[in-house]
Amino acid sequence: MLNVPVDLASNLMRVTDEIAEAAVRAGRKPDEITLVGVSKTQPAETLADAVRAGLRHLGENRVQEADEKFPRVRELLEGVEPPVFHMVGHLQTNKAGAAVELFDRIDSVDSLKLAQALARRVPMGEELPILVEVYVGDDASRPGVRVSGLIDVVGAILEVPRIRVLGLMTVAPLGGNSRDAFTQVRKQKEILSATFPAVHFRVLSMGMSDDYREAISEGSTEVRIGTALFGPRNLR
Repeated sequence: MLNVPVDLASNLMRVTDEIAEAAVRAGRKPDEITLVGVSKTQPAETLADAVRAGLRHLGENRVQEADEKFPRVRELLEGVEPPVFHMVGHLQTNKAGAAVELFDRIDSVDSLKLAQALARRVPMGEELPILVEVYVGDDASRPGVRVSGLIDVVGAILEVPRIRVLGLMTVAPLGGNSRDAFTQVRKQKEILSATFPAVHFRVLSMGMSDDYREAISEGSTEVRIGTALFGPRNLR
């Protein structure tokens, strides 16, 4: 695939405007929604250009790719306020140490075991913010805590030192009804807030390029946009 020039500033403005329109239609304020630009397969130079254009949050799916790109991004952005780096893909426990070093937040914690592995790598006196990933579909191979065990898993993770739970993340099931999935996860957030009143589950990360409007209608506070912002993925 040839690399086609992308006008990042125009794309960012367009996506930001569309997010704002979706928020207003849902009776919400546009500033309630955070845009996380998912930069999978995009080069470090593109990420740096996006930050200069005003993107404040970057998401990556793979630790190895982040390790290859993030040092260069930081170098290119010397003198510029760095973005918040999010891990949004499936994370194996054996890569927990690298993830803690590379990312500011882990948005895809899908087990107590992973939360514990991350906590062991967090320096004393510090906290790692995370989201608990929830999956509401029927595919047994997909990552994410199932609804039936969510209260128990979240309760256990809340006891892990140096881990701070900010909320939930989900990916809508392939081929399913995205709106229904987002409704289910929003309701689970409400149940968790009632079950653990001392915890403020303020983040609800739902929606990507194809379904973020539906997610915003269902209360999403963060949308993860890749293609609509960066253009088609580059073949590696």
